[in-house]
Amino acid sequence: MISIAQTYKPLIARKYLWLFLGRIMPLLSLFVITIIYSRQLSYTDYGTFQSVWMYSNIVNVVISFGFSSVILSTNLSFLFSFLKKNKKSITTFYIVLWIAGLAVFFFVAKNFSTTIKLLVIAFIVIQNIITVAETLLIKRRKEKTSFVINFFYAILFFGWHLYVLFSGYSLSNLIMGISIVSVLKLFAILLVPATNESYEPVAEEKHFMRHWVYLGLNEILGVISKWIDKVFLLYLLTASDFAVFFNGAFEIPLFGLLISVAASLMLIEFSGNLQAQNKILDIFKETFNMLSGIVFPLFFFLFFFREEIFSFAFKNKYAASVPIFTISILILPLRINNYSVILQCFSQGKKIMAGSLIDIIIALELMIILYPIMGSRGIVLSIVISTYCQVIYYLWHSAKILHVKIYKLLPIKNLITKFLILLLLYFIISFSVTHFSITLKLVIGTLITVLAVIAGTWSYLKTFFQKNYGKVS
Repeated sequence: MISIAQTYKPLIARKYLWLFLGRIMPLLSLFVITIIYSRQLSYTDYGTFQSVWMYSNIVNVVISFGFSSVILSTNLSFLFSFLKKNKKSITTFYIVLWIAGLAVFFFVAKNFSTTIKLLVIAFIVIQNIITVAETLLIKRRKEKTSFVINFFYAILFFGWHLYVLFSGYSLSNLIMGISIVSVLKLFAILLVPATNESYEPVAEEKHFMRHWVYLGLNEILGVISKWIDKVFLLYLLTASDFAVFFNGAFEIPLFGLLISVAASLMLIEFSGNLQAQNKILDIFKETFNMLSGIVFPLFFFLFFFREEIFSFAFKNKYAASVPIFTISILILPLRINNYSVILQCFSQGKKIMAGSLIDIIIALELMIILYPIMGSRGIVLSIVISTYCQVIYYLWHSAKILHVKIYKLLPIKNLITKFLILLLLYFIISFSVTHFSITLKLVIGTLITVLAVIAGTWSYLKTFFQKNYGKVS
């Protein structure tokens, strides 16, 4: 008998748990605010409010051009040496990029006054600096400190939103307030003493420059892919119609964070096993088993109880968003792995970028075809189809790198069995509670989902222990 405490090295190490918690706190705060604001604000005000976050996300990624990713994936001594040696060209590039990116936003942003545009620009600049500072903090192994700072930031962020809402809503006051809160966060990060660590330069400059360019382009393509449906409709719909679409197409941040953390863990494991491709294959398949036990029950809960969720969360105000939501969550069964991580591990930046381009091109072509036929639902369906195509592309090339058939990358039997069992379970439950009240339906659905997630996680851990350690106690 082997003690779990003695043998089990957690899949998510402590520092990555702190990192996950630090990232999710502000996102959870914004998620709750989204529900509160959508209930309290008019359609027009809510649509304009959400467009602030859309523009901020897009412009931030564009003007940063992969800088934070470069920090995480590069030795600091080499990076600082490279920046110092190429200070003039790098500074010129980013100055031009910042001016161009912020100017394009200023002239093309819709539904904003000049004052609001300037405030959003100030907020974007502050957030960009914070992102770099926080990335350096994490690079220096200060994940717990990052969590503490983000915890208090999330409280202030949430509190200011509530204050503005109930003291007389003003978008300009809201942006000014969160900008001040963001400056406080920046000061808190800068007050953390830097650790003196030695880093050996390990990269060639030409290879590093290509690496930087690929990271920047991939991040820009990724954010375009994420927001392309909303950008497309923002310029076709009124602010109030856009609000209805946004709530229907809104993706719960938990799923993205699960994939992000899983990807970080896989990259660490893969980097030490590049020659052991069977090990890489096992870890990749293991992630499907782990995340599917969480994602599948949540997907079926959202699908079968979608009308009750919208009725309860938004007081029937966004019933028109339900058909859009029904289509948009068809992406969720895919959120059980990061499909480009093998390509990233083997430095296949071109193929990753090609996959992002395929995603965007297919989405745009389908939008042009489906929007006149299906309206907003056609836009969401285009994103769903293009995402599935991108996943197939990444799996195909990942299989070629590992010299296996594409179906060998997935634990197909286990996934199909789990999916069908949960489908039958939720169908029976939703049929059985048809005549119950909305609140009771949600209570039952939530309880079943919690139990399903616990059961799935327990089953995975039990199998994991038996496979890796034999009998455990």
